[in-house]
Amino acid sequence: MPPFCSMNRCSNPWFLRAVRHHIRNLHEMRIPYARPVGLSQRNFTLEPLGNRELIRVHGQEVVPFLQGLATNDVARIRSPGGPASMYAHFLNKAGRLLYDTIMYRTNNPETILVECDREASSDFRRHLRTYRVRRRIEVDSVDDEYTTWVMFNLKDASEAVPNPHPDLFVSLDPRLPVLGTRILAPTDMDWAKLSKCFVDFGTATPASPDNNYQLLRYKQGVGEGCSELPPGKCFPLEANADYLHGVSFQKGCYVGQELTARVHHSGVIRKRYMPIRLTAPIDLGSSQDVTSVAGAKLGRVFGSAHKHGVALLRIEKVLNGRPELMIDGERCYVERPEWWPEDLPGKRRMAFAE
Repeated sequence: MPPFCSMNRCSNPWFLRAVRHHIRNLHEMRIPYARPVGLSQRNFTLEPLGNRELIRVHGQEVVPFLQGLATNDVARIRSPGGPASMYAHFLNKAGRLLYDTIMYRTNNPETILVECDREASSDFRRHLRTYRVRRRIEVDSVDDEYTTWVMFNLKDASEAVPNPHPDLFVSLDPRLPVLGTRILAPTDMDWAKLSKCFVDFGTATPASPDNNYQLLRYKQGVGEGCSELPPGKCFPLEANADYLHGVSFQKGCYVGQELTARVHHSGVIRKRYMPIRLTAPIDLGSSQDVTSVAGAKLGRVFGSAHKHGVALLRIEKVLNGRPELMIDGERCYVERPEWWPEDLPGKRRMAFAE
């Protein structure tokens, strides 16, 4: 039997030397830091929306003022437990869409922020000021104070994103969860600073040509801004305002309400915006018309990128029977958006059966 086996190990010099050597080796080892499981394992895309601008509408009568102009029930945004943001259209007197917007609740009960297309910002502010009449309502741009960002591509699109900073406003897109989360941030907060704010929530990646918010919208068939929703060219229900939670049929009167309500109650909407998949890019100078093989016009593309686009199309002509569709001599394909209601009520179903 070896001599150290019969001795007390605490007094065995060979054993003590081996222990000290082992402890020294442990101290010299570099053990990498491991984050707790579940922390920062989310991945998402973070992108600034340079084509969107924020308008501040302020005054004691801000809610009734906007209530008489917007398609949605603005009073809900100030009610207890009401939404933090709201999608709404502003129409002309003929009931045609002028501006698509997202409204945001603020800490000031007399102030609502309205996000609109940057190119239409001046016209939109002029539109609002025209209807002030004797109301003391201030309408001004806060473009030099806040920037609109979007966070998308979360594995769970409906997951609530926590607000990590007191200077930020964070709200799930009021139209569709898949469109991500809107973030209003101070203009001096760049991508690096903003992504750092969400480091405990997940890992941010910048947008790229094949992974960006515009392409995400096109794949869903959601138009946005005056280039895709030209002012005065379509009706709110053709732009899917009813399916995107952007119109209330229970509220009182607003500009353009009569025709919108009549179309809704008739149940027949013959054209809607839909996603379109291209087999070849559309040249800027070429026709944007979607046609049948025989040449009959069925609709028009209003935006496209990376072989995806958004088009206003005749529902029954492009969905019934899956006909061959063409754009400037090239094949294209249309799919019924997954977020459209499965069961269309009464007469609205007739548009698919004609």
